[in-house]
Amino acid sequence: MTIKKTLNPRKKFESAVKNLFNQTSLETKEAKYYAALFNVIKSKLRQFNLPDDQIYEVINETYLRGIKRLESGQEIKNHRAWIRGTSFNVIREMSREQKKQQSWDSNFIEHQLAPEASNSLSSANSKDEDLKLLELALQKLEPKDNKLMVLRHIEGLSWQQVVSHLASNGEVVTEASARQRGNRALKRLRENFFELKADHQ
Repeated sequence: MTIKKTLNPRKKFESAVKNLFNQTSLETKEAKYYAALFNVIKSKLRQFNLPDDQIYEVINETYLRGIKRLESGQEIKNHRAWIRGTSFNVIREMSREQKKQQSWDSNFIEHQLAPEASNSLSSANSKDEDLKLLELALQKLEPKDNKLMVLRHIEGLSWQQVVSHLASNGEVVTEASARQRGNRALKRLRENFFELKADHQ
């Protein structure tokens, strides 16, 4: 007689999360459930214009929240349903945070770049200290990141136009990937700017 080992609530939840990544090791019916759940989470990311590879960040955050819930003495009765619902909440939070960051970054660029500077950062307005620092901050970026910033925030192209421009120069990227790269570049630009500003005070 085989004695089936009973898992504690934490182990059961951890097993459910692991099943999202090990679908091939499961029985056919169960594998289909987890494959479908994985794809639904990925689809939700796309719905919120977030890149597919952030699914691992979403699932990791969902896992941490599940462990915290269990450690507080609360139950998770239906693991798949809970993972699904919590993942969606995490994605919505990530989307809100990204929009907030994009808004902050766009305002940062707009406040630093005068309209007359849209054609050249070396225009007369570059005499303004912040504008000169922004020019230096841009120069410190990797060439590809610099190009993204110029196309998006100086030339004022939409992300779709940015992608088309890059494609015409032999660099094929998706709009979601370009946005993600742009967000990271803006973050680095902001860090460069404030580092330079601190050095000049």
